[in-house]
Amino acid sequence: MAKDWAEWFYQSQAWKNTRAAYIVHAGGYCERCRREVERGKRSLADMKPIKIVHHKIYLTPENINDPTVSLSFDNLEGVCEEHHNREHKAGKGKRYRFDERGQPVPL
Repeated sequence: MAKDWAEWFYQSQAWKNTRAAYIVHAGGYCERCRREVERGKRSLADMKPIKIVHHKIYLTPENINDPTVSLSFDNLEGVCEEHHNREHKAGKGKRYRFDERGQPVPL
């Protein structure tokens, strides 16, 4: 779930447009799954679609208004829910899921 201070950003048209364009740019499939296929650790049939557009440099209250961090393709990565959870939820219980539009939904 988005932090309270970031909710406005994830609901903004700028983010929605950037997210949609990035998914197309990335080919629609999880970039980490793709790297695992290239390394022989996953089959093509096991590649998953992008569910989350992840910020490599995490957003903070200090950088959220900087488009070179929040909206730049250079700082984005398209990942499936599995890889996103590995990044953010290692060792923690699941608190939310993602709907068909990739928006977080509390459990």
